[in-house]
Order: sequence, then structure tokens, then C-alpha cells
Amino acid sequence: MKEEKNLTRREMREKILEERSREKGDFRRGKTISRHQKEHSERSENQKLVIRRRKLGAFFVVLAIFISLISIFLFQFISKVSVVSNESKSQNLSKYEKSVEEYLNINPSERILSNLNKNALLESLQKDYPEVLSISDIKFNGLTSYKIYLDFRKPVASWLVDGKEFFVDSEGVSFNINNFEKPSLNIIDDSGAIVSNGKNVASSSFFSFIGKLVSAANKQGLEISKIRIPPLSLRQVEVSVKGVSYFARMSTADSTEGQIINFKKAIEYFGTHKISPNYIDLRIEGKGYYK
Repeated sequence: MKEEKNLTRREMREKILEERSREKGDFRRGKTISRHQKEHSERSENQKLVIRRRKLGAFFVVLAIFISLISIFLFQFISKVSVVSNESKSQNLSKYEKSVEEYLNINPSERILSNLNKNALLESLQKDYPEVLSISDIKFNGLTSYKIYLDFRKPVASWLVDGKEFFVDSEGVSFNINNFEKPSLNIIDDSGAIVSNGKNVASSSFFSFIGKLVSAANKQGLEISKIRIPPLSLRQVEVSVKGVSYFARMSTADSTEGQIINFKKAIEYFGTHKISPNYIDLRIEGKGYYK
């Protein structure tokens, strides 16, 4: 091989081209690591890391949403109920709990608190237990457990029919289970009427009249001491009040408020004029007869 200084100009040019070609080939085969390759590798790793972080972030977002939905479901779901009352003297409320459970079994979608129809549940309870007045509250009592607070009807009068005791509240609803102290007012029933538990009427609107009559008397400052239902009639009652020796006959078909107001006026009139009748008849609206 000729020495470099003895090469012709043409041979020198060919040698230079051959060396350049060899260097380019070595670069393509990766025998040397250039700065460009290093930068490309770092950029690729960073892109992979960003993608991995995005996937992990999306996973945690989905997981958080799932946990939130499960939590909401568990805090809304009613699997167990307990019935309580702050005003009832009775501590045995298990029968009401059983009735609520039966309602929820028939209507499973209402085990979700937001779907619970309180009015329908109350109506279902009152069919079997007319002494229930209202559902005052429903409170969380632990995971999937809730407390249902019931209010009960407070009786204003009671009476015996064929050996069975019945009660009536100020709204005129009758029931036979009393969760309060027994009322002092007893109704003397000489009518022979048949009482239907849980109904607002025995005949016409009789029970409603009795309850509203007691309520109206209390508003006028009169304390009813006795109510007598005369034989073979539910259209009239004989009402006695405390401190007055005579009674008033009243119609069960007329206004309780109006008849009580008239009775109070008659008491004041008889007291002023020193009259002591056996009874006063207020069954005709706007008029009073005494004997």
C-alpha cells in the first residue's frame, strides 16, 4: 500500500470518502452513543411515566366514586328498624316494628330511605293499630339501621261496650289500645250501639262528635264529667260538666263548638237568675229549652 504522501490526488479523495462512509456506518450500527440518542431515550421514559401517572390517577378517581356510592347506599339502606316513642308509657313496641318490617318486605324499593313513603307506611300501621297518630321522625341508628319515632293518640274519653274498653281522641278516632294514662272521663253507653275499632264513626259521625265535644269544652273552660248515650239513639248525648247539677242534651249531627258555647251561656244565665233546672235541651240550633 502506498504511503499517504505518495498518493495521488485522486487516491487521496477516495480514501477520505471511504473513511467518511465507514464512520457513518458505525453510527448506524450503534457502536457509538451520541447525545441525540440519550435525549431521545430520556424523553421516551418521561412520556411513559406521564402515561402511567394518568392511568393511576384515573384509577383512584374511579375508586373514590365507587366508595362514595357504596357509602351513600349503606347509609340510605334500611335493613333493620327499631320503633321508639318519647310519649308512650308502653315499652313493648315490637309489634309495631314487625308491622314496619312487613311493609318494607312488601315494598322492597322503599328500604332506600329517600324512596320511603312515610304516608303510605303510616296508613299501613294504622290499619292494624289505629292508636298510632303519626310518624314524627326517622333517625340513623348505625349502618343500615334506623329508628322510627311514633306518636300515639291520646284518649280524652273511654267507655265499655260488651265488656270491651274503647277510647276516643280529640279528633274523634276510636281505638282500644291506650299508651297513656287512662282518661278520667267515662262514657255511659246505654244505646246498645256496636263499636267498630279504628273507625271514625259508629253511626253517622258519632265518635268524631264525642272527641270534638270534649276538645271544645276544654277550650271554653268547661270540664265534662260525664257523657251518657241514651237508649236506642246515637243522634243525641247527655252532657254533664263539673260543678253543674243539670245536664245538657245535644245533637250529634250539629256543631260541637256551637252547642258548647250555648251550654256555657245557659250556665251563666241560670247562675245569674238562680235557676236550677233538671236539664237543658240544646238540640235545636239557636234555641234552648229547660225543664
